[in-house]
Amino acid sequence: MELDELRRRWQQAPPTADLTETSLKQLLKHRSTSLVEKMRRNARLEAGLTVLVIMLLPAYIVYTDIVYADELPLQLWGKFMLVLAVGMLYYYYLKLGLLQRMAHAETQVRQHLSQLCAGLRQLLRFYYRLTLATGPFGFLMGLGFAVSKEYAHSRLTPGYVVDWEALGIMTAVMLVGGALLQVGTVYGTRWYLQYLYGQHLDRLEASLRELSDEPAG
Repeated sequence: MELDELRRRWQQAPPTADLTETSLKQLLKHRSTSLVEKMRRNARLEAGLTVLVIMLLPAYIVYTDIVYADELPLQLWGKFMLVLAVGMLYYYYLKLGLLQRMAHAETQVRQHLSQLCAGLRQLLRFYYRLTLATGPFGFLMGLGFAVSKEYAHSRLTPGYVVDWEALGIMTAVMLVGGALLQVGTVYGTRWYLQYLYGQHLDRLEASLRELSDEPAG
């Protein structure tokens, strides 16, 4: 999809030049060097890595069940990540389907591509929000388990007194560490999505806007 090339040809062409929607469609078919094709390759890579994670997680789950039989958070985290990874396959299915449609826009090319770009940005926003929610969820799960474990221990063990001060210090440390990690996650995820998809979408949308302002001859 060499839209930059088309824009230059459009600007340099005489008023009678045949640079119509057909010309745009022809350039859209050059997927080997297109912006859409780059995003499709990135999405396939992400999906492949997710499949690899799904294949490795059962071993982690079995390992934690055996070695860390008393550490419920580790066991639950592995199972949660497995469910999340399987669910993400549907996300990549939607993303790849959308990119496939972007690479094969046949009618009303500019309007159709603009709508598909908006749809892809919605998927990326979903991924971004899901990533940011995973950290706090893990923090709450770990903290809830620690408190419930101490409470259960105090109920089952005569004379056992919960050290709420130590528990409070641990919670404060987890909050500070979690906040720093969340800040890193915010900026890291933004960079990651911009590098794989955002920069290509920005170029594509900018080219479409410029083309829509040019005379069609």
